[in-house]
Amino acid sequence: MKKRLEVWVMVIVLLLFSAGLCQAAAKEVNLTWMAGSAGGGWYQMAAGISAVVKDADPDITIKVLPGGGTQNPPALAEKKVDIAFGLPFLIKAAIDGTTPYEKKYTELRLLACGYMSLNHLHLFAGEDTPFKTMDDVFGGKHKVRLATSQQGASEVYILERVLEVYNTSIEGLEKKGYHIARGNYSFQVSQFKDQNVDVVWSFYAAPTASVTEATIGRKLRLLHFSDKVREHLKQYGIEPCEIPAGAYPQAVNGNQAIRVSCNGSAILVHKDMPEEVAYRLAKAINENVDKVHKVHAGMASYEPALGLQGSPGVIPHPGAVKYYKEKGWAK
Repeated sequence: MKKRLEVWVMVIVLLLFSAGLCQAAAKEVNLTWMAGSAGGGWYQMAAGISAVVKDADPDITIKVLPGGGTQNPPALAEKKVDIAFGLPFLIKAAIDGTTPYEKKYTELRLLACGYMSLNHLHLFAGEDTPFKTMDDVFGGKHKVRLATSQQGASEVYILERVLEVYNTSIEGLEKKGYHIARGNYSFQVSQFKDQNVDVVWSFYAAPTASVTEATIGRKLRLLHFSDKVREHLKQYGIEPCEIPAGAYPQAVNGNQAIRVSCNGSAILVHKDMPEEVAYRLAKAINENVDKVHKVHAGMASYEPALGLQGSPGVIPHPGAVKYYKEKGWAK
């Protein structure tokens, strides 16, 4: 009788233990991902990748939040969000505590880069305006009405770098009578279509729905960057590139390749993210790369084998490293 009782006790213990394991295995993980402005490429990509992760690992739920290239690293480092998109040149600046940051954010860790989402700087103007070149816009001959993102967005930081070539700044433009309208991508497009602004300066992975939407109801021209500006931006890790011909067929010069400057994207997490969670995220993204490529045209360049490359100076998260090592993509 005693022996039988012991057996039953062991069975109950095992059942309870198994139930505990099942409960732990089924424990939901809720995360927030800071992307870019609503309607922009980053926001669409984060939403799409989050859906891919959910399909692959149903216990992970990710809520996408608007953000920007400049503000994302501090928000992640301060644990206001769990995941963030970042631009390699700004991530490095955040870690080093250099302009535009006033302190070091060493808590950032790399989950994936792999030259994903090449982001193209865009400058476009209404065909009904006198602005045909970048010099027309920033050379000071006209009082331009320009839309761009809110302070803290990466394109605003880069615009300041562009204006160094013209020996001025955003504040300097405003003093000359420029009207600067600030808002998210949807706001910029509506301002352009309603003819409240004549020029838009922004940063997207081309092609983006925002520019396509802007062509509906108003003809626009994509403006080439000057060689001097493209060369100047190289010192900040922003390289010369082109918006491919045909990316925006509705633009009046949409059949041309447009000379601009680019930078890629990286997915960041906090150093304190549990290793198991980072591993599951890396696995869900990389083992469903065909779906990830279809999330947005900008993701087509992502290569899982190069997932830990493309963002120098950023320490990979141990959970991500574990996954990449298993695949033979990291040492």
